[in-house]
Amino acid sequence: IITAFEDIKQYHAGGFILFDENIKGQTKESLSNTIKEYQKTSLIDMIIAIDEEGGIVNRLSWYPEFRAVPFYSPQDLYNEGGYPLIVSDTEEKATLLKSLGINMNLAPVADISTDPNNYIYPRTFGKNAEETATYIKTVVETMKKNNIGSALKHFPGYGSNLDTHSGVSIDNRSYESFISIDFIPFKAGIDAGADSILVSHNIISSIDETLPASLSKDVHNIIRNELGFNGVIMTDDLQMSAIKEYIGEVNS
Repeated sequence: IITAFEDIKQYHAGGFILFDENIKGQTKESLSNTIKEYQKTSLIDMIIAIDEEGGIVNRLSWYPEFRAVPFYSPQDLYNEGGYPLIVSDTEEKATLLKSLGINMNLAPVADISTDPNNYIYPRTFGKNAEETATYIKTVVETMKKNNIGSALKHFPGYGSNLDTHSGVSIDNRSYESFISIDFIPFKAGIDAGADSILVSHNIISSIDETLPASLSKDVHNIIRNELGFNGVIMTDDLQMSAIKEYIGEVNS
């Protein structure tokens, strides 16, 4: 098994994303020391990222070694304390992550969902496009002030689509519906200074009916040319079933 340190030396990895298996059994001190060693081994400053959205997607705060209770979901934060609590929560996340050497949080979730039956709903703000845009603007601006990298996800918007962790999902909504609804929070995040956009594996038939959005040049061109974003565009996890079913899995 090639270790992380060998990966850094051999492939000059620009960064790592930490998952549960990288966190479990660690303490603040041991995780911080491991990340410091990554940076020391690398010839370039590495991006060390994590998914700490709050709610059902927390890689770090599930474990009491890092926080007494897991970070709340966006909906729960807003219901309990409105935007002031969202701001203070974002600040606390940034402080915790940076104290460990993690310099990027793959958040906030810019998808729009008002239907509790949708797969993506628990991870969203749970409100309409305009209100979701205000939430995204607030979080991105707060992350920027606190010097932690951000990622708007999952472009171009999940809607009511199936979970692409478990298979291919085809989105048949019109392109006009994306312009008038789903793009609005992403545009708000771009205008607020988001560092990156993470693209989903959904096949968006009105944009590119052959390739998952994450692999589609047409989708990337929309991010660049229609939304005017010149930061980093990244794919969702390439080990997800939607990609493995579509393109096959290659082990190196």
